[in-house]
Amino acid sequence: MCVPKARGLCIVLIDIFGSRRVLSASILTLTSLHASLGAAHAADPWADRVVQFTAGTGGASGYTNAATALGSPDRIAGASIGFPSPITPFAPAFEASQLVSLGRGGSITVAFDEPVENDPTNPYGIDLLLFSNSFYADVSPDFTGTAGPVSSEGGLVEVSADGINWFSVAGPSADGPFPTLAFNDLAGPYDSTPGSSPTDFTKPVNPAFNAEGLSFAQIVAGYDGSGGGAGFDIASTGLASISFVRVTNPLNATGTPEIDAFADVSPVPAPGSLILALAALPSLRRRR
Repeated sequence: MCVPKARGLCIVLIDIFGSRRVLSASILTLTSLHASLGAAHAADPWADRVVQFTAGTGGASGYTNAATALGSPDRIAGASIGFPSPITPFAPAFEASQLVSLGRGGSITVAFDEPVENDPTNPYGIDLLLFSNSFYADVSPDFTGTAGPVSSEGGLVEVSADGINWFSVAGPSADGPFPTLAFNDLAGPYDSTPGSSPTDFTKPVNPAFNAEGLSFAQIVAGYDGSGGGAGFDIASTGLASISFVRVTNPLNATGTPEIDAFADVSPVPAPGSLILALAALPSLRRRR
């Protein structure tokens, strides 16, 4: 796997994954408001505990720390090799400190302290996001970031309210669309400098968005402030909320998914909420 860096430097990494590699004070944008209201919706939107982990066969060697699937998705990769760079849909997380590899026949079960609700006000009805190290193949001749097919390695997703009764949830594979995007303002897909505008890891990408053939700038625009992630609507299970998520990779699977994080999606604020939040800003600033 060859990851182009700034000033023409190209870092060659061993393919450890088998078949795949790597307000302002006066203006408040709707994206940042969505994120701040989302924080009120879920004080901790990430998975909090590993309930069970079974390492399958053929997974990435050394990628067996299940606790890496807890907390927020990662925004920077490469620190362990001395080349920290922002994570993009073309340059995913790849370090053992960031990912857990399921292998064939492997599984991981995580728990949320705050239940993930089936909320019809969520963007596109999506309630749960899973982040992995999927990525778009770069089909541009000069590594400028033109998306080919997404590299996805599967993973079956089930959810539960009580950790006993499990339901398959409709949606993509766990290690699938949409690859993680860490910042909204990067110069390119292999930028070595972090941006100043973090994406929202609790906002899903429009499921109808198709990145194939698009440039990096077009993909960022299509993500519309989202940090990516495979999206799932738990309405298909009939459950009002869930507290547990299980990802399983079949024994006969061709791929070995790697998991980075799980997130509870933030609802879209109602128009009245927007007005109240904007009206509250001056008083908030005065109190500071």
